[in-house]
Amino acid sequence: MRFFGHSFIAACLVQAAHGTIATSLHIHAHIRREDYIDGTGYNTQNAQTINVPLNRNATSEQIWKAPSNIDPNILVPRTSLVASAFSFGGGPKGTIDGGPFTGCTAGGGTRNEIYGTARYGSGHGSYNSSIDGITQYYPILNLNVSGRDFPHGFPPLSFGNYSGGSYYYDVDKSEFAGVHDSPNFVDGSNGQSIGRIWSLELPVSNRTWVILSDLATLETINAVIALPIPQGGCNLFGQLPLPTKAKTASVWYNDTTIPDGDTVGYSPYTLPNNARRKPYYIYPWNVLQFYRGSSVALASVEYNNAFARNGNNNTDYWASTLLNTTDVDTNFLDCLNHTIAATIPIVDPTLIVHSRLSGSQVAGIAVGSFVAINLILVGACCFFCKKRNRTQEKKTSPTHPTPSGEQDRNKKKVQQNKPS
Repeated sequence: MRFFGHSFIAACLVQAAHGTIATSLHIHAHIRREDYIDGTGYNTQNAQTINVPLNRNATSEQIWKAPSNIDPNILVPRTSLVASAFSFGGGPKGTIDGGPFTGCTAGGGTRNEIYGTARYGSGHGSYNSSIDGITQYYPILNLNVSGRDFPHGFPPLSFGNYSGGSYYYDVDKSEFAGVHDSPNFVDGSNGQSIGRIWSLELPVSNRTWVILSDLATLETINAVIALPIPQGGCNLFGQLPLPTKAKTASVWYNDTTIPDGDTVGYSPYTLPNNARRKPYYIYPWNVLQFYRGSSVALASVEYNNAFARNGNNNTDYWASTLLNTTDVDTNFLDCLNHTIAATIPIVDPTLIVHSRLSGSQVAGIAVGSFVAINLILVGACCFFCKKRNRTQEKKTSPTHPTPSGEQDRNKKKVQQNKPS
């Protein structure tokens, strides 16, 4: 079986969906107080058909949302865009206003382009109109991810300096879509700071598959694959997205001379009930398939893609090492692959965020109002103090009669004192 190579991608794209995918979940999420989501956004898609094999059962099931407390709407920071699970995508692009990605565009991509390849940097492209007026999508074959736009609303994962990923590595996690607090893990506990990249371990038979992405995306995937197969899931439940620890390849392999020594890998946190698990790190060459502009990765530590070594400098966009499928549950793997592609949130043009006032704006208004009120109070105090002082001066100051008046009074006194 040639898995996740050119033939597999072609096979995935040949399978057409029957019907259309849900374009809006119309569920109001727990969002920032200054924002609210309105379901009256853009209604026309870039493409009228979708070729990614969709799981219509899971699309229509409500069970994956309510019991798992999954937030179906994900805000794209510094834009009015909203991403949602099962969204078809499309619609106009938005421009990121402020922050490290200022000027980059987000949105506009459809689920047709959800698949990349086994190479980091894949899954990014553009729409161009041909001479006959047909709009077509063309993948960008350059695998360097630095400075890219985000057609689906999510920046690429970052493996450190690997293939331009340093552009996203030291950015504050609040700048990324899908990042939120988890009740199961507290940032800073045990001296560990929880970053933006999370993991989902899926042990099946004698193989453990690992998905790397943001927490909101992994929560959605986990909720859907837990459904029974007749309901559109993969019948694998009881998993929990885990934060990751990062380590460079030179440290992990104890070899500072390897060409990919600065490449960063990610290891899921070890839970207390799994303390005997042998530690491992996922590097780009362990990834079988990237999705959504390389913002989601399906990997296995047993897989080693030779074409992804040496800083990803092999420019063949489709090149990948074949997966050894001996003792691999390929039915589950196919289910997982299709579920990820059909489920992961992308920008939903039918939803839009109407921003009231941002936190900084509210703070600015509050401070300005406080200063203005104090200035008014100070001015009023000064006015009344001056007025009071004037009144007191009038009451306490002596009367000074004119000299002529004083002479008349003296004259009267003299006449009164004369003997009769």
